[in-house]
Amino acid sequence: MKIIVTGACGLLGAHLMAACSRRHDVLGIDRHPWWGDQAFTVVAGDIAAPGVLADAMARFVPEVLIHCAAMVNVDACEQDPDQAYAGNAGLTRKVVRAAPPGCLIVYVSTDSVFKGDEPYAREEHIPCPRTVYARSKLQGEWEVAQATGHHLILRTNFYGWSSGRKKTFAEWLYNALVARQPITLFDDFFFTPIYVVDFVERLIHLIEGGYRGTFHLAGRDRVSKYEFGMFMAKVASLSVDQVRRGLLEQAGLRAPRPKDMSLKSEQFERMTGIPVPRCLSGLERFIADQHRPLSARVATLDEAKIPRLLGI
Repeated sequence: MKIIVTGACGLLGAHLMAACSRRHDVLGIDRHPWWGDQAFTVVAGDIAAPGVLADAMARFVPEVLIHCAAMVNVDACEQDPDQAYAGNAGLTRKVVRAAPPGCLIVYVSTDSVFKGDEPYAREEHIPCPRTVYARSKLQGEWEVAQATGHHLILRTNFYGWSSGRKKTFAEWLYNALVARQPITLFDDFFFTPIYVVDFVERLIHLIEGGYRGTFHLAGRDRVSKYEFGMFMAKVASLSVDQVRRGLLEQAGLRAPRPKDMSLKSEQFERMTGIPVPRCLSGLERFIADQHRPLSARVATLDEAKIPRLLGI
């Protein structure tokens, strides 16, 4: 298949580029430089700029378009709602309209589209986003769903090793544990994190298997940020003597976060027969992959991988 990835140099986009290229023809688009160990064709440009999307579509004519580019800083979105909606909803509308007829649109959404007052949200639960970021991402979902039935919408919360251009939560946490910096982790803020390579493996299975619709694709375990930190320290054999428990309301964050962003991925498991990973197993892969190049992180993505995913 011919696959275009927007936001190709971000955490998710880069891992998708490396993984998809093992079996497919890929083209990336990003305004930031490529950082992987293998050379891929990445169009250097902002997809919001005139002509960038149209030129890429006309030249490549993709069968699949994976839209990863987004404005993801929750507090920045709260501070500038116009920019958030332009980046997460308006840009998604532009991407969908630029895609050739019959192209599968894959939209990566967020676990924060729900109110967050109960555990394990399912696909059939009605979204009730509390932040500008989440509302703009939900609007992006609607743009995709209204434009074409030929789509995959994935709600998730992934982590992994990025280019270093900006640190993700998991990278910040690991570095703080290594340096034994005093940190406070919330024990009243829950999520179902999934390691980015685990997410990519399962997303590619959905694409290649012809699945369509909205899926929750997250980790199996609902953990607090504090528990996630404890698990990471355990896997990496790091001290936790500088880690303190804290409460979300004590953080003074600009955007009002939902306290429970956990997702139930039962629909994905039922339809594919593939289990979602446990928190500890994801963190084991995360720690093992720290110094591995992108190509090595996704090297096991082949037909022999499916039996492992199925637990055989």
